[in-house]
Amino acid sequence: MEMNPDKNQGDEPEVPEVLPDESWPTDRLIEATRDRNMLVRSNAVSVLAARDGPEVVEALIEAMRDEDYVVRSNAMVKLSERGTAILDRILQALDDPDENIRAGAAWVLGELKDPRAIEPLQNAMNDENMIVRIQARASLMAMGVIGQKK
Repeated sequence: MEMNPDKNQGDEPEVPEVLPDESWPTDRLIEATRDRNMLVRSNAVSVLAARDGPEVVEALIEAMRDEDYVVRSNAMVKLSERGTAILDRILQALDDPDENIRAGAAWVLGELKDPRAIEPLQNAMNDENMIVRIQARASLMAMGVIGQKK
């Protein structure tokens, strides 16, 4: 039986005819973060990140809930690039019911390295979700609050 490497097409997202770009209005970009196509969602997050406003931050936080890791990590990086101006909102996200949002928030806090995140991250080390606990610990390590196990 011959193995055809091209038969794995089901794993690749369909390339849409149009991808989000800077010409799209903010509300259309926010809508595109919920598109069925991963490439559309990921591009929408990237373009949206250059915009201002609380609705943009909320859409980026919601994108951390995405089923696709590429979209989630794109949103996390874009949120961390906003700096401590969004610290309060990211701290709130650490208590979100969705574990992907909590884990993403823990990662973003580690990138922001703001001392106000130390206690919430220490609390997150007791989260019910293992990924959240690991990410909280990694962020505290990145901040120099706790050392690495030897």
